[in-house]
This record gives sequence, structure tokens and C-alpha cells, in this order.
Amino acid sequence: MVEKNANSVEAVKVAVRVLDELALQQRAMGVTELADALGETKPRVHRHLSTLKEMGLIEQDQSTDRYHLGWRVFQLGEAAGNQFDLRARAEPYLIRIRDELKETAVLAVPINGMPMVIATADNIYARICISVKPGNRPLPHCSALGRLTLAFSPRAMWDTQLSMPLLAETETSLIDPVKIRERLEVIRNQYFEVSNGEMMLGVNTLAVPIFRDGEQLAGALSIVGSIQNIPEPPRRAQVEFLQHCAAALSAQLNSNAYADWHARQSANEILGRLP
Repeated sequence: MVEKNANSVEAVKVAVRVLDELALQQRAMGVTELADALGETKPRVHRHLSTLKEMGLIEQDQSTDRYHLGWRVFQLGEAAGNQFDLRARAEPYLIRIRDELKETAVLAVPINGMPMVIATADNIYARICISVKPGNRPLPHCSALGRLTLAFSPRAMWDTQLSMPLLAETETSLIDPVKIRERLEVIRNQYFEVSNGEMMLGVNTLAVPIFRDGEQLAGALSIVGSIQNIPEPPRRAQVEFLQHCAAALSAQLNSNAYADWHARQSANEILGRLP
């Protein structure tokens, strides 16, 4: 493969794909592993790693020679989050959700069909707190935030994400593309999603969408906790409170999606089936 000019758009795309893969895997990776995952040659990936390391966007573990995201990525994410009005608008709602539902509250935004956590309010009421770090990118196929984000993304994104290898995080992870597509249709109808034990056994996540400018997905609100406190199916009160907060945020962002959804008869039927 002939390497194009280092300043070309193609080179930038490869560098971004390297960062995306490191973010998705959430662990340090070697050159060979990255090259295989990206379908690129080792020399080409190594050149991009060297440049990204020089810029402080990735760091290298001296004992293993593996690479992981650098502190500068977190700084850039923080700066981007501060400029994004949803984060500021959502902060009081995260506190309300935490205090009302007594669980860790999470705000995520969609990036290329995948969620990225940008703010949290940790559960201060439990003896053991289940927390999610800002910058975390839950998998699109076996997490509540991931499937919810994908469900309200363009259908072409479904094809892209579901054509990739779908790895299981636990024995309960949903990895069948056909079943995932069916689930995405359900999510679009019920305006919430759960993922009991799919990312970590014993832990459940309940997520609802936030919209802007009509029905464009702006982000997602969720709670994370033990399956003991967030059952499957989730409690009606949990879903309704999250959707109430998401609807208020959506209205601030010029969206009546929740009002239109509640106007449809199916909304009451869906919530009526919850305990």
C-alpha cells in the first residue's frame, strides 16, 4: 500500500480511526493488533502512532510497548463538552435523576452512531456506587446507551455498525445482528432501552433519548445500577421520570418528539405493561 501525503485527508482519516479504535476497546493495544483491527499495514499504523504520540494524543506503556489514549484527548473532550450546550442544560437534571431514583445518572452524546459519556452524577445514597467515567464509549450492540444511540441514527449507520465483528462482553451480551435490528425497532417505538448484565453481570442500565430540532438525536439520559434496583423490565416510575427529564431537555432544544410520541396511543400501552 502506498502511503499518501502525510497531510492528506486519507492520513487524517487513519489517525482518527486509530483514536476511535483505542476509545472503543478501552484498553492498551499493540501495533499488530491495531493494524489487524483497522485493516492497515503495521508500518502505516506505526507511523500514525508515532505522530499521535508526539502530539500527546496517545501514550505508550514502556513495559509493554502498547498504546492507549493520552491525557490530551481527555482535555479536548472536556473542552468540547463545555462548548456543547446540552451538557450545561442537563446538569441539573442529572442531579434530579440521581436524587429521585437513587442511582448514578449519566449523560451521553452520539458520535458516528456511538454514544460517548460526557457527564455523570454518581449515586451518593448507596453503600457501593456503580460509576461511569466521562469519555466512556459503550458498545453499540450490547449496551443500553449504544443500542439507543444506534436506534435513532440513520439506517445506513445500522448497516455499518452491525457489519463489524460483534464481540460479547458477558454471556448475556446481544451479538446476533438480526436480533439487534429487531431490538432497534422496538427502541424506536418505546423510547427507552435496558441492558441487563450485557456489559457487566449484575449491572443494568436504563436509557432514554434526548432530541433536538424535531426528531434529531441530541443525546441520552440513563441510570446505572445493580439489577436489584434497576430490574428488567424496569419499573414504570423509573422510565417515566427519565423520559420526563428527557422531554424537558428536548423541548429546550426545539423538539416536540416526546409530545408527539405521547400523543400516539402506543405510548400509554408501552408504559402500561411496566411494573
